[in-house]
Amino acid sequence: MNKEEITKILEKFDFVNWDRYIGEEENLTFFGWVGRGDNKKDFLVLDFSTDPLWYVTSSKIYSKKISEILGVNHSDCKRVEDFCDILNSIRLNNYREL
Repeated sequence: MNKEEITKILEKFDFVNWDRYIGEEENLTFFGWVGRGDNKKDFLVLDFSTDPLWYVTSSKIYSKKISEILGVNHSDCKRVEDFCDILNSIRLNNYREL
């Protein structure tokens, strides 16, 4: 995928502030931030080296919209605090819907 095609896809995500990328030529991965209602940010990573595009996000609110924009199957992300009880996990308490 060329630079112009990648740019057009990145622009479709008007709710993301793109920050960084890694890779070269056809193997690029982009990292961006998605604002939330609790003054924190979720992340979105788009990997342009795969077909279809691969992505991962921590955004519960935008995850379905992201998969629709990319035309790929949707899977909800789940909270580590719901999987196991470890000290180094983020606990949202009153912000479970985010």
